[in-house]
Amino acid sequence: MDDDDLNLWKAVAETVRPLTSKKAPSSYKAKYVSLKKKLTVKAEHSAHDVDLDLSIRKELKAGDVQAMDKSTAQKFKNGEMPIEGVLDLHGYTMDKAREALFKFIRSHSMKGSRCLLLITGKGGLLGRGVLRSELPSWMNDAEIRSLILSYVSAKPKDGGEGAFYILLKRRRK
Repeated sequence: MDDDDLNLWKAVAETVRPLTSKKAPSSYKAKYVSLKKKLTVKAEHSAHDVDLDLSIRKELKAGDVQAMDKSTAQKFKNGEMPIEGVLDLHGYTMDKAREALFKFIRSHSMKGSRCLLLITGKGGLLGRGVLRSELPSWMNDAEIRSLILSYVSAKPKDGGEGAFYILLKRRRK
């Protein structure tokens, strides 16, 4: 670095002030990384008819049904909505499971499906299923997050703790 560059850097560095927000710096980084990921995914899929929403979204958590009306939320949580697609991830490696889930959600979104059943399994004897524990992260991935309205644990008749209902957003034209 020559003297001019160094002087310029010092002048700029003197103008820097700490953030006054109460948010932790990691939350800014998470939003930046999320948005960067969305832009990358958008570029990768530009040849496909995949509608990705580039706005920053609130994190989706299992059981959160606030984004829908009370009647729909009740039917969804009680497993009373017609299931339009089932994906069983038993026997999949983590990478293959993620890939299959993303393809499953994108294809059903394109078809206009609403309620899906995802079977992750409970996780063997100790109940610490690797796929099941990765699900929250996958559901919030920029590649599919904009397609999902909610997800909740399934009722025992559909797999209980080892399965989830996924409600996709309506596809608007």
